[in-house]
Amino acid sequence: MFKGNKKISSLRLRATFKGDKLFDSLRLRLTLSNILIMTILLLLFIISTYFLMEHQIFNQSEQLVQNIAVAIESDSAEQLEQFNRTEYFYIKTKESGEITQTFSTNPHFGPKELKELAQGVLKRKDSKGDSDWHGLSFTFLKVPQKQQPGLLVVFVGLKREFMVLRFLLAALFMTGIICLGLAFYSSLYLAEKALIPIRKSWQRQKDFVADASHELRTPLAVIQTNLELVMGNPRETVEEQEEWLNNIQIEASHMTRLVEDLLFLARVDSAQQILEKITFSLDRAIHQVVKPLIPMANNKGIELKIEVEPGVDFYGDEKRIGQLILILVDNAIKHTPIKGEVRLVGRVIGNAVEISVSDTGEGIEQQHSDKIFERFYRIDKARAKSIEGTGLGLSIANWIVKSHKGTIKVSSIPGKETSFVVRLPKEYCSI
Repeated sequence: MFKGNKKISSLRLRATFKGDKLFDSLRLRLTLSNILIMTILLLLFIISTYFLMEHQIFNQSEQLVQNIAVAIESDSAEQLEQFNRTEYFYIKTKESGEITQTFSTNPHFGPKELKELAQGVLKRKDSKGDSDWHGLSFTFLKVPQKQQPGLLVVFVGLKREFMVLRFLLAALFMTGIICLGLAFYSSLYLAEKALIPIRKSWQRQKDFVADASHELRTPLAVIQTNLELVMGNPRETVEEQEEWLNNIQIEASHMTRLVEDLLFLARVDSAQQILEKITFSLDRAIHQVVKPLIPMANNKGIELKIEVEPGVDFYGDEKRIGQLILILVDNAIKHTPIKGEVRLVGRVIGNAVEISVSDTGEGIEQQHSDKIFERFYRIDKARAKSIEGTGLGLSIANWIVKSHKGTIKVSSIPGKETSFVVRLPKEYCSI
């Protein structure tokens, strides 16, 4: 037994190590996937914001150059004063293209530079647009003069606009980097949170496999040992080897029940165990299930009392409700001493059907009451050595109750009594 436990512990350690590596890899992949998605979204946001602002700024520049042209044509000093802080230039030409007048708000941008800038623009056919000159950018507008033949060409410098765009781009990238950093740590946190139920399922599966293999190993070892004893005495009759053969039969039956319970819980875990709900008589179903247990109780000198309210129709899975009753009553009989009492009560209380199974058995310590519904959980050595149970009955009972949207609770006084109370909601029953 010690070697077996040591081997199971070793298997669990190896599985835990592999599981940790698997979850670390999965967490990293989830985080990187989130970061990749966030990066793409941020890039789309930055690009769209930048081009939207660029379009808006250049539209404003075009409107500004049109307003300046109108003010120049009106020859109003008051209208031009509002553009004193704007860097703009203009030239006037004759119909032949000869430049007749130049003006600049920038003292470092004289007539020579203006003429050089204008030559390139005058050659162009479009009446408005952008122009670069010696690393400087301008937006221009060509309009016919109203007072005389020729053109008025107005230039507005785009230095300030490009500074705004560069600042906007830098701010967007800085914000994006900060957001990605926050997204990285947030993704790690969320990935870890998302993995919690998966970790629990993984741990539950590991424990389930380890416990199942351990539980199956014991009856197999007993069967193998007794078979060796039988085969070691080939000349003895079946009657003479009845003890060993009975041991084999008991262990085979125990293993059959264990495998059936394991398959049931495996279907539950994979969501394949579907309830077949019908309306049935609850008192009739309870009596049918408990009837075969009466001789077992009598053989142990246990008084089995059944008090079920008649005329209660219940909507649910009749087979599973019967299995629930069987598990609770059978469990009570097994752990009740000679001359003890097991009591089964079924009744309607308020908005629920209540089924209680109580016994005058060994009781359950408080520290175990929250764990007895876990798979393979055993309270003491006496129960651990018992070949009558599989350690899965209460876990199955708990699933049956929850699948019917009910609750199951246990109360116990160690050494005196234990009581299991099942409550099933009103929507599942009718009287």
